[in-house]
Amino acid sequence: MARPTGLHAIEPLRLPKDNQMNSMKNGAHVAAVITVALLGVPDVASSEVTPQHANVHPDNTIDILDLLQIVGSMHEYCECPEDVNGDGQVNVTDIRQVIMFWGQTVDPIEPETDDGASEIPDVDQHAETVYAGPDPVLLDGIYYDALSRNRNRAELGIELEQGWRTRAHNREYGIDVLPYAYGGGVDYNADMTYSATDLQRFEDWLDEHVPNGYTGPVVLDMEGEWWVRMSNATESEMAEIIDFYIQGLEYAEALRPNAKFGYWGLPKKHMTVDHYTGPSMARLLQASGAIFPDTYETNPGRDDSTRLKKHVERCIELVRGEVPVYTQMFPRHRNAETRQWCYYFDDDEFLRDQARASLDARWVDARGRTHRVAGIAVWDYYNYVRLYHDDWHDLSNREISALWNEIDARHVELYGALRRLVSEYAVAGDAVADGAKPAARELPARPKRFAQRRPAQKLQKAQSVKRTVRTTSSSGRGTRGKTR
Repeated sequence: MARPTGLHAIEPLRLPKDNQMNSMKNGAHVAAVITVALLGVPDVASSEVTPQHANVHPDNTIDILDLLQIVGSMHEYCECPEDVNGDGQVNVTDIRQVIMFWGQTVDPIEPETDDGASEIPDVDQHAETVYAGPDPVLLDGIYYDALSRNRNRAELGIELEQGWRTRAHNREYGIDVLPYAYGGGVDYNADMTYSATDLQRFEDWLDEHVPNGYTGPVVLDMEGEWWVRMSNATESEMAEIIDFYIQGLEYAEALRPNAKFGYWGLPKKHMTVDHYTGPSMARLLQASGAIFPDTYETNPGRDDSTRLKKHVERCIELVRGEVPVYTQMFPRHRNAETRQWCYYFDDDEFLRDQARASLDARWVDARGRTHRVAGIAVWDYYNYVRLYHDDWHDLSNREISALWNEIDARHVELYGALRRLVSEYAVAGDAVADGAKPAARELPARPKRFAQRRPAQKLQKAQSVKRTVRTTSSSGRGTRGKTR
């Protein structure tokens, strides 16, 4: 949006009279107001933002504490309370929203119910919990270079046995590989069109990575232009997007009818908050064989466990507990200055905020059955090392291996801790309801590409996907997709 040419008058705000408020906080308040005035932003709040959104700090008054919490997260890309207007980034527009509701008091948000299905039934509170599914499993979602479409990257990863310690550890403990169809899933080049070339390349990918008869989850990673557009889509736009995504699902399921296909990162975190009023994504989620919401966060040193647990619980509720939920976790956070994903969370913080929050998530259906996640997976990206080393092409194989071994050692340690954590959530078999969908146990622990061989034959072409959806070519990728 273009910046207005003239300044807009903003009525001066009275500073808090609390004697405990120190001069630094008052100064931050004044600086924020002056900044907004100099930027010339309008003195009205977005029609989609309410005082509940502006109440960033967990109290009942919109005041300096809310401003300070936003300032502390400025320029971060996150789906978090500080992102007041829900545009995915904490910036001056979020400060503006708080200022527009300055001094107002808000009532706590009452939990919503949906036809009573999400309420705990009136049953004997001492009765044994009945879980409507198997115990959660731990999956290997790491993006090894051997899985890359780039031949040079893949061959070097195989030659230097990138991640061999983690892969050996995971094989030993039965931690299966979670297949990711990167770049667009069925829409192989993420240009929002299903071409004959897309369909053939996706089928080739399936033949290499997902064996016939596989019954586990498969991630379709489609973060093209519509990934960005869906955050602010109208009802009609969202319907078009969902139609396109479902076409991809149907094509994939025709090729591997027993596999559980779904899209990475859906629903987005801002779509599961109490005050979300945008178009529903339930139709796509319920049409999926599995869903893969993420718990990525960029707030090192802060406790995000409650927020992320609520996100996962809402995901389970949106699919009525009928579609397996596999949480996608990410152990890195950004460098605040360079915006690069070059730092790892402390293990305890990662386990608390992402892993345990996912495993603690519960939703109870009308029959009194408790639904949990089907599994959790760690996603990490070896190619960050290449991207963040300007001298990469001058490094020897020995030096590259040393850099990769540091990541490998980190992953082994992390998977060991996660394996022990997941075991804490195992329940007795008698407490598991009948009819549970099988967990991911059939995928070979070592993808065919690591063995450098391809299958000898392919399935017959599946029924052609309708290609009537028209849109402009992708002009950009999601922030995560840029690194694929």
